[in-house]
Amino acid sequence: MPQLQDACRACDHTGIRHVAHTLKSSSASIGAIKLSQLCAEIETRIRTDRLENLDELVGAMTTEAEIVLQALKRLLDAKT
Repeated sequence: MPQLQDACRACDHTGIRHVAHTLKSSSASIGAIKLSQLCAEIETRIRTDRLENLDELVGAMTTEAEIVLQALKRLLDAKT
């Protein structure tokens, strides 16, 4: 997520796309489908130069990533 924040501050769409691409597959592999779908949408929009509402999508992705992280922490805490 720090890479995403840096890319957003710099308006670096390539950097945002890279983070979304990386997070897309890793989130899908743990069952975080909503996060994976948001990442796929961001990646596609940047690749096809459709940047309208990109900030909103990135915000939604960030929020969903935080939800997933909290769920993973709860799961790990329950197993200890």
